[in-house]
Amino acid sequence: MIKDRPNKFVDTIYECCDTGVRKEVFHIIYEDHELDGRVITIDGKKAVNFGSCSYLGLELDPRLKKGAIDAINRYGVHYSSSRAYSACPLYLEAEKLLSQIFDNNPVVIGGTTTLTHVGVLPVLLQENDHIILDQKVHGSVQLATQLLKARGAKVDMIRHNSMEMLEEKINENPNKYDQIWYMADGVYSMYGDFAPMDDLIYLLDKYENFHLYIDDAHGMSWTGKNGRGFVMGEGSLHPKIVLTTSLGKGFGVGGGVFVMSNEPMKRKIFTCGTSYTFSGPVQPPLLGGIVESAKIHLTGEIADLQDRLNKKIEYTHNISKQLDLPEVHSSGSPIFYFALGQPRVGYNMIKKLLNEGFYTNIGIFPTVPVNCTGLRIPVTLSQTDEDIKNVLEAFAYHFPKVLKEENVSIEQLCRSFKDDFTETKKRFFEVAAITKSTNTLSIQHETSIDNIDKDLWNQLLGEYGSFDRNGCKFIEETFKDNSEPEDNWDLNYVIIKDNEGKPVLATFFSVIISKDDMVSPEAVSQQIEEMRKNDKYYLTSKVVSMGSLITEGKHLFLDRENKSWKNAMLELIKIMAEVKHKTKSSAIQIRDINTDDTEIKEFLLNEGFVRFDLPDSHIVVNQNWKDEEDFIESLTKRSRKHVRRYMQKTQEMFKITFNDKLTEEETEEYYKLYLNIKRNSFRINTFDLPKKLFVNAINDENWDLLSMRMKEDNKLCCFILSYKSEYNNYSPMIIGMDYEYNTKYSCYRQGLFQIIKRVTEKGFRNIYLGMDASIEKQKLGATVNAKSIYIQADDNFSLETMSILKQNNN
Repeated sequence: MIKDRPNKFVDTIYECCDTGVRKEVFHIIYEDHELDGRVITIDGKKAVNFGSCSYLGLELDPRLKKGAIDAINRYGVHYSSSRAYSACPLYLEAEKLLSQIFDNNPVVIGGTTTLTHVGVLPVLLQENDHIILDQKVHGSVQLATQLLKARGAKVDMIRHNSMEMLEEKINENPNKYDQIWYMADGVYSMYGDFAPMDDLIYLLDKYENFHLYIDDAHGMSWTGKNGRGFVMGEGSLHPKIVLTTSLGKGFGVGGGVFVMSNEPMKRKIFTCGTSYTFSGPVQPPLLGGIVESAKIHLTGEIADLQDRLNKKIEYTHNISKQLDLPEVHSSGSPIFYFALGQPRVGYNMIKKLLNEGFYTNIGIFPTVPVNCTGLRIPVTLSQTDEDIKNVLEAFAYHFPKVLKEENVSIEQLCRSFKDDFTETKKRFFEVAAITKSTNTLSIQHETSIDNIDKDLWNQLLGEYGSFDRNGCKFIEETFKDNSEPEDNWDLNYVIIKDNEGKPVLATFFSVIISKDDMVSPEAVSQQIEEMRKNDKYYLTSKVVSMGSLITEGKHLFLDRENKSWKNAMLELIKIMAEVKHKTKSSAIQIRDINTDDTEIKEFLLNEGFVRFDLPDSHIVVNQNWKDEEDFIESLTKRSRKHVRRYMQKTQEMFKITFNDKLTEEETEEYYKLYLNIKRNSFRINTFDLPKKLFVNAINDENWDLLSMRMKEDNKLCCFILSYKSEYNNYSPMIIGMDYEYNTKYSCYRQGLFQIIKRVTEKGFRNIYLGMDASIEKQKLGATVNAKSIYIQADDNFSLETMSILKQNNN
């Protein structure tokens, strides 16, 4: 049996999409025996189809059908040979006609648009080229770029349609790369917005080594002379543009095509491109259909079809405007997108519209930001004006009802989409403002631990980690009034009680500047840190994150037996979202959730969060050991042998002291040892902790400083700073080490052993050993806790950039 091995990025995408499958929104199979282009049958019910991208409805044109049937009768259903050897003669006719559509530029047909990218890019680009991906460029283009990374091509990503960011990338290393390629879509598939072609042409003319590779799949046929698409429009093809497009949307058939002005390069791609040389060809029925569709495109009929569709686009926009719907990026394309915000709102709306007789599509992560779920409606000639009016009126009818049911406001949509939706708020005023709690929960939200009842806080959270009242106060005092912005944290405390005054939820969260690659693979962080040598804040964001960067333990108290726990979580998310808005943060992070907790995972996914696994954390529970021998005897036989051989016997080499009074010079020595560890570890990538933290901790009675020196030369080889909570929890928080001594004498391993001895001597109850070094910690009796972090962000840019960088390292 093939094992299902974990893959953080793939698992995250799978969870998001699988939720849609289970809610019967994705993987729908229609039940019709034949189609008319307008209506499909789902679960025995007829529904007008607003999920098709066949904008001109040509797939059912009798001429295309006849062309396909004719080709089958003449050449068979399938011709099984690579085009490198021989090909169906219809290829010649089809490519000749397509060339005429594209102003007599050279063209080559491929099996699909994806296969076209796979065939073109590895031949077109060279090892010393630089690829710059638009954030929203189609996934098929991103897939094809993976074939280039092993050959050394550099891949970057910029924010969507950011010409300023693009020009910065071009100018970063003007002479380092042979050619710089920007990869984008002509018409973007979710919001229906356009690439800024005038700006791109300007940059192509300005920079000699700058080129454009653009996928115009959603622009084909419905616009441009002879249906040549949005990119070429009524004009010619710029000599530094390579255009790819789909024959499977507006064109009405299937397959992909690339267009370029360079005939020798076209021949080279056709001869060497893997999907042309090794893949199966476009089959006779499709070639027959392509020929007939191309003929239509070369007559005045295509202009009539375009005119009819443009009238429908205008009609759709007018109805949307009359109904004051939350339309996103109104652009003039046949793709309309209406804001819904969170995934659960989208799922609710999709099901309601299906019950009304309309099949529609949801836009959801990863195709849009996690908090920008929406209704995607492509307008086609197969729909009637009445169909369009009816679906928009149904949306308008259900829109306020769905928001009320899901306790979401238009104001929240405005924040997620960065749009005012002014008219929408006026019409649907009853759901315009931030919704108030409809339950009887009592909420306390404070920005200082001084305003929280000490006993209650310690009872709910102090028992489960390093954040009792004193620990939180220490963080507040340490991370304020510092010179570097990343060293100033704003702490927030939340306690939520039910109508009987019983606590349901308690937690704290901090507003910090975080590295976007905090939980990315180490190789990714190493790559980004090289870029940060020139820009300290490259790929960083202000985030609202549960807990803090130096606390360890169970950061969320949640009474799951209380029937109000979900409402309490919604209130917490609402508070965090409000703080995010006020502080101009970009994401909310809820961390240290048990990875196997499927109920809360489902809840958070529905709220627009994306899950990532954290490194395992470790806890050792003191079993009232009398001494170190008693502790060793509590271990397994194998661990006992390991501890005695590598820890107990070797401890005589070290001079062990606790809570030494340090001079300023010695403090500097300790801090350098910390940086020695910090800057060589990328498992959880964060900013360096400030020296002020060390000074404060060393002088605070609630902290324990373990110092380890080699007896032979009195050299400081390792130290561990641990927090001691009022509930007898012991949390090693900060470690410094000399790698040379560690290699020779296993200082870190000895440090862990000395921590166990300290806990045994002082009678501490739980030891929170944190993340990493799992094998060594388990040998000391630690239990492993698999934890996850859930992130809700308004912009996928950082997540997508992380994935690109990860692919670069694979």
